[in-house]
Amino acid sequence: MAQVFLEQESINANRKKQKLFLSLFLFFSCISIFLYFATRNLLDWNNPSDRKLVGLFFALAGIMLFCVLFGLLVTMRPAKNGNNLILPFAENSKEAIAEVINREVAEGKTQFESFINYNTVKKYGDRVLLLPSYLLLIGEMGQITAIPRGKIYWICAQVGYKGGPFYVRLLIFTEQKIFDFDGNDIEHTKEIANGLYQYIPNAFREYDPQELSYLLEKLYQENRAGFLAFYEEEKRKKNTETNIS
Repeated sequence: MAQVFLEQESINANRKKQKLFLSLFLFFSCISIFLYFATRNLLDWNNPSDRKLVGLFFALAGIMLFCVLFGLLVTMRPAKNGNNLILPFAENSKEAIAEVINREVAEGKTQFESFINYNTVKKYGDRVLLLPSYLLLIGEMGQITAIPRGKIYWICAQVGYKGGPFYVRLLIFTEQKIFDFDGNDIEHTKEIANGLYQYIPNAFREYDPQELSYLLEKLYQENRAGFLAFYEEEKRKKNTETNIS
């Protein structure tokens, strides 16, 4: 029997975590071997300081081994009943929301899906998936933020200024907060925003999204009522234009 969507996502993420744990352990092992051959003739076992140094190294190695084994053990079982979900609005239990998400995916109701960094190699796992009920921000390591469709005001691709802390972010303005999904594929992130506009209307389509994103981000953080008033006015104008046409 095929795995349900969220459980399969957890299995895929666990495989990546297992590779990461094993890679870290292999790296530590290589460093340890190098240090052994580099220092074996330099250590004086009669010197208390040298013995203490060796003892600290073995303690570190023991901790490292324990963490790797514990991590591998934890990742052997996939998350079930929506335990890999992050629910910022907590509108229902994880089990109930997981049931909705799994059902909509199984019924083929996925409206939009895309990787954030589609054209890059180094970070390929983060992606966006839109369902009738939720927008899912799926992290490479398995955490899935589920944002109810009805809570979303606006989505845009915000390109970072030169020398800034990010290349591009997908910003999701909601009732509660602004969610951001960092990327390094600018053009494709813009395409994601444009693709989502087919299903989540762009109330600010008459404005330059790059310039507006910074202004609205500041307004949202400093004057939420002002942001909502501007949003409702633009939404009203957009609906009026639609009705006239």
